[in-house]
Amino acid sequence: MKKPKSKDPLIFLVFFVVVFFYWYLVSMGEEHETKFTFDIVLKHLPSDVIVTEVPSEKLTLVVRDKGEKILGYRTRRTFRQLMVDCRDYKPVNGRVVIAGASLEELLGGMLSSSAHIQSVSPDTIQYYLAPSVGRRLPVRLTGSITSDASHVIGSQSLTPDSITVHAPRNVLDTMKCVYTEPVAFDNLSDSVSAEVALVLPQRGVLFEPESARLSVQVTPYVEKSFELPVEGWLMPRDAVVKTFPSKATVTFQVSLEQFHAITPEQFKLAVSYTELNADDGGKAHLQLIQKPDDIRSISISPAEVDYVIEINETP
Repeated sequence: MKKPKSKDPLIFLVFFVVVFFYWYLVSMGEEHETKFTFDIVLKHLPSDVIVTEVPSEKLTLVVRDKGEKILGYRTRRTFRQLMVDCRDYKPVNGRVVIAGASLEELLGGMLSSSAHIQSVSPDTIQYYLAPSVGRRLPVRLTGSITSDASHVIGSQSLTPDSITVHAPRNVLDTMKCVYTEPVAFDNLSDSVSAEVALVLPQRGVLFEPESARLSVQVTPYVEKSFELPVEGWLMPRDAVVKTFPSKATVTFQVSLEQFHAITPEQFKLAVSYTELNADDGGKAHLQLIQKPDDIRSISISPAEVDYVIEINETP
């Protein structure tokens, strides 16, 4: 610093600081255009309502103001949230809309008197309210569930089977149940468990919870058989039919889940009097006139039997 040339950098630095400070003062007095992004926060919500749908987007504001004001906005920590006082806006069928002059007035309360709003995006804020006391409604499954050829659909359930629905009264009064999004589980060979979404009938409806778990039990078919006596069916009061053999074997497929629930008492094997014909060579075709609903692939062995008809003569 004692050398004459060593003072040049210091002099330059002093002048640079002075010029920069002067430029800063001039800049602060000029207008600038700047973009700000806000989170939308709802406050002073009445205790007897809940928000069923909040504003989905952040709000972007382009404002023109003096540099010193812009700097103040940037350094103000609260200038990151747009506070919406719910007491100032009355919902219509549960919907609150703030747009146009109302939205600019709301933003203007955060700006200085010298500010000029250039643009606001989105140009509308909307949210939905509903009574805090909801209604419990059943959940109904929609779609298709099928198994492959060697399996059967057993039990299927939704958990929970009912949910709480919050919606404006005019909407809630028309709802009888809540439907799931359509599901498609085809040709199943194993049990499945999946989360399924619920269908909102319109905006402003809130489900608690917002989905349900579908459980489908799939079981394989197994073979089972019974030896059953052959009876006469639609016989005259004075006639009795005797078959040879007197019993036949009924074989069928049933789900593993129902295997032990199927009993011989659920079946009735018979020959029908109306189908007996003297020209058939004394052969009768066996019919299963009673059976459970949950069986398939039924076969009877033998399929035909010999028979005789005995007439009881009354004195």
